Amino acid sequence: MNKKTTDQIEKLILRGYWRSSATWRVRIALHYKQIPFHYQAVHLVKNGGEQHSPSELQRNPLAQVPTLELSSGQVLTQSLAMMDYLEGLKADPSIYPNSIYGRARCLQIAEMINSGIQPLQNLSLLIKLSKLGQDKVQWAHDAIKKGLEAVEYIAQQASTEHFLVGNTPTVADFCLIPQLYNARRFKVDLSQMPRLCEVEARCQVIEAFKKAAPEAQSDAQV
Repeated sequence: MNKKTTDQIEKLILRGYWRSSATWRVRIALHYKQIPFHYQAVHLVKNGGEQHSPSELQRNPLAQVPTLELSSGQVLTQSLAMMDYLEGLKADPSIYPNSIYGRARCLQIAEMINSGIQPLQNLSLLIKLSKLGQDKVQWAHDAIKKGLEAVEYIAQQASTEHFLVGNTPTVADFCLIPQLYNARRFKVDLSQMPRLCEVEARCQVIEAFKKAAPEAQSDAQV
């Protein structure tokens, strides 16, 4: 497929929630690649959650955010799939390492967070745990702590690199930053994860990360 320049790229519609970590990842990728898009808020709590409305269920039958609507009307769900699509739209700057092994390492870390941590502290699961009489805050704390300790271990193996995988931000970093935000929400002590905090500090000075931050969104409640 021919990769397009910014002025040739279709107008995308990203539907999501300001504090959704999956939506946040995609926002970072869009801003990092300087791909124009329209952001449409989907409130996950109001009126039982707008993600359960008939129109949103048509876009994503899992009743989750984000969704990415293309100019053709086609819709993508799942943040990693969306970011991969964006890489196909616009090659530079790349959100993957150049080497095959580097790309695999990048996706390894992304999946550790995307599949191994985030679902265990997702809003829908915490609501169910609360209804069952479980301590949802402690559950989320423990799940995030265990997962990030594993990511820290992997990240320490490349401690000379500026970011998680290489010297430029990648999908792995896009997944990390929202998860560290959630870690702090649930009072996880990050002092034992110096490598992750070091990478976070480097990301926070990059304009794309600033623009994608929850408090910078039109639906932010701060």
